[in-house]
Amino acid sequence: MRSELKALSETVHANGRVRLDPDKLAVSIARALAPRLVDKLGAQIAASEKRMTETLSSLERRVVTVGDNMVAKVEEVFQKATSWFEKLEKIAARLKGALTWAGIGMVSVTLLPYVFAVMVGGMVLGLVGQMFGIPEIFGWAWASFVAAEAWWLKLIIAVATVGSALGTCWVVYWLGNKAARGLSRMVT
Repeated sequence: MRSELKALSETVHANGRVRLDPDKLAVSIARALAPRLVDKLGAQIAASEKRMTETLSSLERRVVTVGDNMVAKVEEVFQKATSWFEKLEKIAARLKGALTWAGIGMVSVTLLPYVFAVMVGGMVLGLVGQMFGIPEIFGWAWASFVAAEAWWLKLIIAVATVGSALGTCWVVYWLGNKAARGLSRMVT
């Protein structure tokens, strides 16, 4: 009885281990579940595909509508620009005929006071500048700008220098206008 028990125990122990092949198990589960999944999920997939197709069609129609609107706006802008260029072309054609020697002479006479003001202003500014040391002042401003380490100090120096130069240009422009008005009074 002991020997039979021992033999039976060894047989049970040898056959008691369960060995599973994962590939075979996966294939058998897939064969069993595939028809059920196709039946249950097929209708849902078809409905989802139909909704997605409808959504994409709706989006396509919206994109086409927006594109048509944008094309219409661009066409309108181009038409306005074309009409504006046509007006400019007509004006240029009229000006082309208007610029004769007499017209050029009138433009020259009109510019004469400004040339005079620039020349006189330049000479006066040159003399006054030499007297008051304006070139030295601008040289000093540049040297100060280069030597300044803080950005705000450089900004103050730049603004003051450019402002004084623009003020000088304004004085020349003002003198040119005065001379032009005086010349126009003398001509008429």
